[in-house]
Formats: sequence, structure tokens, C-alpha cells
Amino acid sequence: MGEPWILNGECIDNNIAGAQYVREVTIDNLMLPTEKKWNEAIIIQVFSVDLANKIMSTPLIAQVQFDRMIWKAEKHGKYSMKSAYHLGVEELIDSSHLRHPGNWSCIWKLKVPPKIRNLIWRMCKGCLPMRICLHDKGVQCPTHCVSCESNHEDLEHLFLACPFVIQVWRASGLWPQVSNAIVESATAIDVIFTLLADLPVMHKQIFAATVWSLWKHRNLKVWEDVTEVVVVVVNRARVLITDWQIENNSTPERRTAAAAGPSTHLSTNLAAAAIHEVDQHIWQKPALGRLKCNLDATFSTNLHHTGTGVCIRDEEGAYVLAKMLSFPCVHQVAVGEAMRLFEALQWLSDMSFDNIDFELDSKITCDAFHSFREDVSELGNIITSCKALFSAFFINSRVEFIRRQTNAAAHALAGEATFLHSLIIYYHIPTCIETIISNEMQRACFLKKKI
Repeated sequence: MGEPWILNGECIDNNIAGAQYVREVTIDNLMLPTEKKWNEAIIIQVFSVDLANKIMSTPLIAQVQFDRMIWKAEKHGKYSMKSAYHLGVEELIDSSHLRHPGNWSCIWKLKVPPKIRNLIWRMCKGCLPMRICLHDKGVQCPTHCVSCESNHEDLEHLFLACPFVIQVWRASGLWPQVSNAIVESATAIDVIFTLLADLPVMHKQIFAATVWSLWKHRNLKVWEDVTEVVVVVVNRARVLITDWQIENNSTPERRTAAAAGPSTHLSTNLAAAAIHEVDQHIWQKPALGRLKCNLDATFSTNLHHTGTGVCIRDEEGAYVLAKMLSFPCVHQVAVGEAMRLFEALQWLSDMSFDNIDFELDSKITCDAFHSFREDVSELGNIITSCKALFSAFFINSRVEFIRRQTNAAAHALAGEATFLHSLIIYYHIPTCIETIISNEMQRACFLKKKI
């Protein structure tokens, strides 16, 4: 009692009715003696309905064999000074006077180079070294704008009000949105947050890059006495975004084709790149002599069940086996996905299968499986058990991450599994995935012919 062991960190109050009878009871007294499951009959008999439901909703994970204290502020469960600092600032100390209003997450979610996000963050924090700011801090420097005759280079003038800047916004095509935001907002910082919240993604990128280009224009004039025209500032912003998109949003083949410039092989390179991109969104057959095991988990808060789907297919993409299983609780997503991997490994090791490509659409689980970092959390314990099974029984197999679009069969099985109350193994293809598998085999054959 008094310890935060129930789901979501709750604890049993020392003042509940009948507390004197359960004060010396330990958690293992509430479990079945032969397996790691709650003794529902005892829990319902001893506790109120609400508290009994909370206890029975707390997942019991078989792979966690020893009780230990873990640091909840870190995903891997180990203490760190960084997380302790953030915990202290956010929960233990009143730091409201240090917080600046605004939707700061919209800055860090911008799909632009990091240097642009950093610049906009510094602008909104008031730590950009503009001349008025420097003067206010006691720095002896001129305060006039380098692009016009104004004697007041502050945030609003430098990025919104300077005649040269207005011409830049007009040339970029964003002046109507910028001018409306200026009218509706009280400060230049409010204008930035308004535009980042309301503009479409492409316009956000152009706006942010143009802000950076304006700052670049100002610095070139201040430090190198370089004078630029409007079109140079606008084009620099557009080229920066275009180059960044090519580098970050394309495949290696498309980047190579873009870098090659006009050539007789350009269309071939782009076609190969397009096919590669399509490949990533279509289920692929395993190599000759191998099996593919797709697995997924679905979490139903309404039914309070976690469903598991496992689908095994051969080198031709044909159906081999499937398994559906349901658990009467809702795990954290990463924990649930890791448990699905453990169950698939255990099931196939019992049948002495090998040469298997295990595919799952949880990147957290896949990264944890391939990581060597110590992890004492629940997820870490499950992953450790997965690694032990894998190294003991699978000599020529691998665990890989795939996109959700290529995991349709396992996802459908997991969705159906949430309605089950017992394990089912299908030796013949279930009707819920028959069409999915047929369509995926046809697409794979069509793509092979195109190549």
C-alpha cells in the first residue's frame, strides 16, 4: 500500500475500506500461484469494483522476472542528470516565469534545415543580436537598418516592416498572409507563431527559409558590405529548401539522378528511383529458400484487449501459417509490439523454424532489438528475452523494420484478434486476409515484370 505500482503510477490508499486486512499483503499474494496472472477471484473479493478493475488492468509481463526500481523519466529506466534536471524544472520547481508564450513545437516540427529552426527559435526567444537588442544591453553600436534609413533595427522592422523586406515578401508570394498576420497580431513574435500555425506546409518552408535568407542578407551587408537585390534573397531561400528536400526526402537513386543533371541516362535513373520508392510501399517476397514472418499488434481501449497477428509466407508469397492471440489488457505500444515479437520467436522456435525474415512496423521495437544499450525498463526486459531466444534458435534469420503499408495482413489479423478470448492457429488462410495476400502477390508479380 502507498506504492505506485498500479497502472499509470497509482497506488492503493492507506485509508481504503478494509485497509487493516490488506496492509501486510504483497503484490505476489494477488497473483495465481502457478503463473504470472492476476487472481481475479481474490482481487474482486477484497477490493472495491473500481480498484479491482485498476489492478487487473495493470499488465503482468512474464519476461520481467525480478522487481527493481527504475527511473521513469528515461525510456531505458536508468537515471541520468539530464532527465533529472528536466523533471525538476517541469514538475518540482515553479518555472512558469521562465516560460515564453507560444506554440514552440511548431518551430521544431518545421521541415527545414536545423539552422533555420534554430534561427527562428532565437528570434522568438529574443536572443537574436539585432542592433537595438545589442544597444539595450550596453553594446556601443549603430542602431540604424542596413537596408533603409530607419534608425531602429529591431525584430519587427528587420523581418516585417522594412521597405526592402516588404518587397522580398511580395516577391516570395507570401505578402498577403504576412500582412494579414501583422494586422491580427500584437508583436512580431505573435506574427511568426500565427504564420507557422496557419500556413500550409510548403508555405511554412518558404516563410522560414526567407526569414533565414533575410538574416543572411543583413549579415552580409554588416560584415562584408555586400549589397543584394530582392531576387537574390528570394532565390537563395527557394534553392535552400529545394536542395534540402532533395537530400532528405528522396532515395539515393533519385539524389544521384538529380545531381547528374541532364543526360541520356537521367530518365532511366529516375525510373529506377521511382520503382525503388514503390518497392518500399509494397510487400516483398523473401529470398529463395526463406520464409517471411509479418507481425503486428492492435490496441483496443474500448474492448480493453491487445490483439496479436502473425502471418508466415513462403518464397512465392503464398500463405503458410497464421496465428491470432488476444490479451485482456492494453499495453504501452512499444511494450506490446515487443511482446508480439517475443511470441512469434517463441512459436516458431517451438516448431524448429529458421531462415526467417521477421518483419514488424514498430521502429522503436526494431531499433531496441538491434541496440546494445542497457535497458532495465519493461521494454528492455522483453527485448532481452527476444535476443536470448533469437540467438539460441535462429542461426540464419533476421529482424527488420517495414512500413505500415507493407504489413497489411498482420495488421488485419491483429485487429480481428482483439475480439478473441483464446489463441487460434490457422493452417488454412483466414478469410480476413485472403484478399490482402492475393492482391500483394499480384502486385509483386506485376512489379517484377516491370523491372
